[in-house]
Amino acid sequence: LPSGQPLTHTFQANESLAAVRLYTSLHAAGVVDGDFTFMTTFPRKVYTDEDMEKPLSMLGESATG
Repeated sequence: LPSGQPLTHTFQANESLAAVRLYTSLHAAGVVDGDFTFMTTFPRKVYTDEDMEKPLSMLGESATG
């Protein structure tokens, strides 16, 4: 979160990035506005709307190679 405090939750590999976005929206309400992005740091990858319905397992593979 912008304050530096983590927001943590465990998701299943077959869940979509949209599930993570929904969780983040619900649990960071008032702290994070509705316009935010997900990304990896290295290698840098910014996830788009096209990635939202993909399972996390698929996104993890694309981030590593």
